[in-house]
Amino acid sequence: MLLADFGADVVHVLRPPAAGPDPSVFLRRGKREIVVDLRDDAGPEVVARMADGSDVLLESNRPGAMERRGLGPDTLLARNPRLVYARLTGWGQAGPYAERAGHDINYLAISGALGAIGTSEPVAPLALLGDLASGSLQAVFGIVLALFERERTGLGQVVDAAIVDGAALLLSAAFGERASGMWSGGRGTHLLSGTAPFYGVYECADGGWFAVGAIEAQFYAAFLAVVAPDEPPDQQWDRNRWPALRALLADAFRFRTRDEWAAVFATVDACAEPVLDVDELDRHPHLRARGTVRREGDRLRSGVAPRLSGHDASPPAEPGATDPAALLADFGFSAAESADLLGGGTVASAPSRG
Repeated sequence: MLLADFGADVVHVLRPPAAGPDPSVFLRRGKREIVVDLRDDAGPEVVARMADGSDVLLESNRPGAMERRGLGPDTLLARNPRLVYARLTGWGQAGPYAERAGHDINYLAISGALGAIGTSEPVAPLALLGDLASGSLQAVFGIVLALFERERTGLGQVVDAAIVDGAALLLSAAFGERASGMWSGGRGTHLLSGTAPFYGVYECADGGWFAVGAIEAQFYAAFLAVVAPDEPPDQQWDRNRWPALRALLADAFRFRTRDEWAAVFATVDACAEPVLDVDELDRHPHLRARGTVRREGDRLRSGVAPRLSGHDASPPAEPGATDPAALLADFGFSAAESADLLGGGTVASAPSRG
């Protein structure tokens, strides 16, 4: 989706439809789609021919699955030496866990990221930190690097993007803080984990929440001037006072609703903002002005990120149903070949996006 947002012609090859909901439907914007049954004898050659005419192939199967179908990197790079062959998995292509099953929470657990998040028990951060930030973004970054290097060498290469690697990479700053003594390494002890009273969330009178990140002295002073004007700002880093200060601030926030606090802080530069629910995002004035999140019918839709001065910031329109015969023709399949593949069930139209 990220590459398609910036103009890449992305063809999504789906397996034959399975029963049950498909959450990936909401990440399929900007892509042409086709169903190819790789269990059919003719299926792998269809994908191989598509790879012959492509810059990048991205797959997310367990290690060895593509090789067993004759679609491994050695085979496809021999046919198309300029191909960037990207492999996105949880554990990576090698190592004792390479063929082990797992999900976002498991990769974060082993990487150390999950153990560092939270104040008491570890908190699973949806699938944002693992699947998307540590996996998908690393895969896209690897693809872009490989394409850039191909401009110099003329050759593609294999990108091994593992979620566990990416999550550990995101801990780089924390490793440095641990080594320098700034952080003990324990959960709930990091300055940014919610232990400091000036960096955390507070419940409001209506049950809503307010996020405070007033770390720097000027922001802390401005924050106290609104919420606790009798509190001396020069004692911010006296950790012995933190428990009492957190209790004081918690009591103060309970006197107003979340939106009332938002109105109070609207003109105060104190790093204090309301915690929004998902259904509110398209109504927030900043997100609405930038097109960060927009509503289309009953769905929310994220905008393009990052912003490039030479590129339209609007996300691509959702394409209509892809004509599989026309798509195959773009990759050199004759009308007769397409008819045989469609008639035999090897290839089919992608299911409706719903």
